[in-house]
Formats: sequence, C-alpha cells, structure tokens
Amino acid sequence: MKCEICQINEASVHFKQVNDGETREMYVCEQCASKNGFDPESPIALTDFLFGVGMQTEPVPRAGGKKCDFCGMTGEEFHEKSRVGCQFCYEVFASDLALLLESVHKGMKHLGKIPASAVSVVELESLKRALKAAVSHEDFEEAAMLRDRIHELSGGEKV
Repeated sequence: MKCEICQINEASVHFKQVNDGETREMYVCEQCASKNGFDPESPIALTDFLFGVGMQTEPVPRAGGKKCDFCGMTGEEFHEKSRVGCQFCYEVFASDLALLLESVHKGMKHLGKIPASAVSVVELESLKRALKAAVSHEDFEEAAMLRDRIHELSGGEKV
C-alpha cells in the first residue's frame, strides 16, 4: 500500500484512532511520518500528526535556557520530546510542564470517568452527611427532602 501523504513510498506506519465512535486510519511511510513530526516516543505527536495542530489552542512556550543539572536535559530537548529526562527535571521544568499539561488536557485537574453505579454511591454518601448536618441543625424540612432523595437513590432501602 502506498503512503497516503507522498503517494510514492510504501506505507510502513499505520495509525488508527477512534473518536466519538468514528474511526480514522492513516497509512504512511517512515519518511512522511518523521517529516510531519511523528515521534513514537511522544504521546502528543500522534495527535499533532493526525489533526495537524492537535488539541492545542496556543503554542506552548519553549523552556528557554533551563537545564537539568542531574541528567543534562535542556529546555530545547524538553520542548522537542515533550517528556522529562529524570526525576529532577520535574522541578527544573515545573512551569513548562504545567503549561504543557494544561494545553493537552484542557485544564490542570483530572476529572476522569466515574461509572454510573459509583456516582450514586458517592452521591448517597454526600446526602447522608448532609442529612446528619441538617438534623443536628434542626432543619427538619431540609432533612426530610434529603431523606426522600436518599430513599429514592437507594431503591427504597431504610436510611
């Protein structure tokens, strides 16, 4: 199969991504993959390769003249590889890592995914704490509403 970019060389690299149920596949040669910045060691490069500028809305500033005294990684190397060289690089490049993570993950807090069953467990625990607080403050109307909501979520079990 020919490379989908240059249409000359044989494709030797295969990318496959599923996004919102839509599958996108691309077959390219090693030369086109490297020309377009694909580095199999970098998790960001695949996104950048498949979607052009990737998910970034603004370019991440370069790490400048910083250098890790332990492993010798420079700011330029950090920016090219988008990964650190050793445990001490996390301190040296902390501000640059924060910018990189924020641009890739759309924020600094990982929200993750919670199964629906876990959501109800978390909500139940929160409601039970709120119920105890309402009872201790003698807010019986609030306590009654919380009791009913707990009863509803727990499937009719006693609170």
